[in-house]
Amino acid sequence: MSAPSTADFTRVTETWGLPASPEQLAMAYTRYKMAGDLAEGETVLEIGCGSGMGLNYLARRARHVTAGDATPELLEEARRHVPTADLVHFGAEDLPFKDASFDVVLMLEMIYYVENLDRALTEARRVLRPGGKLFICEPNRDRPDFNPSPYSVRYPSAAELKALLERHGFKTRIFGGFPVEPASSRDRVLAPIRHLAVRLHLIPKSMRMKALVKRMLYGRLPRLGEVREGMAPFTPPVEIDPKGPEVPRYKNLYAIGDAV
Repeated sequence: MSAPSTADFTRVTETWGLPASPEQLAMAYTRYKMAGDLAEGETVLEIGCGSGMGLNYLARRARHVTAGDATPELLEEARRHVPTADLVHFGAEDLPFKDASFDVVLMLEMIYYVENLDRALTEARRVLRPGGKLFICEPNRDRPDFNPSPYSVRYPSAAELKALLERHGFKTRIFGGFPVEPASSRDRVLAPIRHLAVRLHLIPKSMRMKALVKRMLYGRLPRLGEVREGMAPFTPPVEIDPKGPEVPRYKNLYAIGDAV
């Protein structure tokens, strides 16, 4: 990921042992289950793998997984927890791999940190074999109370994401996941508090501080760790019209691009 030299991505990346809300765990499981379904029996590249919590899950399903990140400290954490992983230090805009090396490329919760997304997508398309698949997920900037991450550059809208991928040679479908409507009485109580916090820019900047706030709101929470089959409820995201009125109803966007 290209970013200013002062950007410390360890502050904004999910790392092993941090407390996580049930929804946060479900989101992590959903993106890796979708990725795993695409990766079954294939050669896979994960760009921006962070601390590597999904690597063992992918490795159990894929023929081979290569992964990397631009932040050395995150790669070192990944190596400590997943010592058998094939890890490489690289940024999304300059992939150190030959043309047509992979069947599946994953860009999970990271495209909004990339300075030159066009360059990154050109590289992703280059290393994919004909008929390969690119899978992207990101928060939906058009949802109510959207709060951008520190160091983020740009969050493409659903329509922009589809247009970007199609411009780079991908036949693309867009999906929405995690409906915005409160799912419980506690969520209904917390929703206006979150709205006020976003409006007043009171949302903590680091993952560690966010975890502390969640602990205060939800009580004792499970810890982030290795992604495992069935670790959280899974509701398949639904395919949506990227220009349709339903887009703001979903917290997350998912794009599957077929290399054509």
